[in-house]
Amino acid sequence: MTRQVTSGFALLLALGCGSQTKVEQDSDPQPVSTALQALAARDEQVVAQCGQAVQHCEQQLPDAAPSSVCQRLLEHCDELQAHLEEVRAHVVGCLHGVQACQEHAPEQAQCSRDVSRCEPLAEGADEDRDTVLQCSDKVQACLVRVASLPEAAAVSCENMAAACERVSDLLEQAGQERARGDAKANEHARSAHDAMDALDQEDENEDSDDAADVDEGDTDEDEADEEEAEAHGAADAGAGKGVGKGR
Repeated sequence: MTRQVTSGFALLLALGCGSQTKVEQDSDPQPVSTALQALAARDEQVVAQCGQAVQHCEQQLPDAAPSSVCQRLLEHCDELQAHLEEVRAHVVGCLHGVQACQEHAPEQAQCSRDVSRCEPLAEGADEDRDTVLQCSDKVQACLVRVASLPEAAAVSCENMAAACERVSDLLEQAGQERARGDAKANEHARSAHDAMDALDQEDENEDSDDAADVDEGDTDEDEADEEEAEAHGAADAGAGKGVGKGR
């Protein structure tokens, strides 16, 4: 899945809105609104790409494949959208607070809240988002792969999706704790990232096993070919001797 990973918060800074002095002096809520739109837009792009994978699945689905796999991929896209909303929710809440403060601050007065207060939440949310997308990519790739396999093969994708659901739950909890200033946020975020690493390792092991099975199958075929060649050779030699005796 190709993604644009530009941070919405980085876009906010690029627009010149990261200047605390500018925000406080101008009390202009428009830059914050732009940042909110950027956060939503980058996630909408990812979900749209997931939707394109669903369309491709429906168009390329072999006749013998289970039709439910494309429906499951569609459900996965909906789940991805929900998880991305969860990850950015606390940054969005912080930016809305800044926006409301700017809109209601008396003229010429400094707003008591500024964008810099949202930076720690944004940094954590960007890391969490990357983890969500890594997990999502694995589930999507699995579903696309099993589209041409028997329905029983989809069980592995369901197991992977369940593991990713657990990762997303931990990240949502970490985001809530981060917004409250709870020190446990780092612990839960680390647990989610460790779970993702474990899933990566498990996937690599399965790929290694598959490769070993292929190699073993090739070796067996080679040995069978050699045995067959030897058998033909022995038969030819025996036939040659038989002809000689006949003479």
